[in-house]
Amino acid sequence: MNARDILVGRYPDELIDLLISYFKEIERSYRLESWKPSELDSGHFVEVARRIIEHELFGTYTPVSKSLGSFNPSVLGKYESSSGDESLRIIMPRILYSMYCVRNKRGVGHVGSISPNKMDATFILSSAKWVLAEFIRIAGQTVPEVAHSIIDDLTDKHVDLVWSDEETFMILDAKMKAADKVLVALYKEDDINIGLLQQRIHYKNKSDFKKIVKKLEASKFLHWTEQDSCKLSPLGVREVEDRIM
Repeated sequence: MNARDILVGRYPDELIDLLISYFKEIERSYRLESWKPSELDSGHFVEVARRIIEHELFGTYTPVSKSLGSFNPSVLGKYESSSGDESLRIIMPRILYSMYCVRNKRGVGHVGSISPNKMDATFILSSAKWVLAEFIRIAGQTVPEVAHSIIDDLTDKHVDLVWSDEETFMILDAKMKAADKVLVALYKEDDINIGLLQQRIHYKNKSDFKKIVKKLEASKFLHWTEQDSCKLSPLGVREVEDRIM
């Protein structure tokens, strides 16, 4: 059972689809290190989450075509004074309000010697993940750990080119070049040991494989760390999504 299956029936379908879509936008922007777009995407996520809260607390919600208006302490007070789950009345609205403030009062308008954009985007992604998991927990009447596990599956990179389970990792395109296989493997699961990476693409010659990795690093598609781990760069992500996939 996936996230949408659990949410359907409890929340309006149009809000479920929008919430998941905007969450994926936040996650993708973060992966690409597009800190400012990540912050901007959060505004849409917050608006949809607020509508779900309205639906839960008041039995109706502001139409998507209509503006919600400003998000301020009086709105928080309205949620809190209603009856319903404490998470929906108090905890979740305050997390969403924090996301709203980070999005509106920092990020794109900030000028300083040290940019807060990555730090803010990290907070936004973590908060969005918590909010979505909490909606799943409430809808499915499940424990938080299970809800977060479902979100982990949602954010996993389901690459059609890769067959991956607990026992097997296989790139299904036998004609794909080794360099492209490296990028696809890292796209599926990033930051892994170079030895495991070689094993996953079934490349036999160790010295030749290292040459391939070095060439990819020279092209800025990945970084081979001092700890022998390989990490896909934002440029590498774009290469996979725009050319290979």
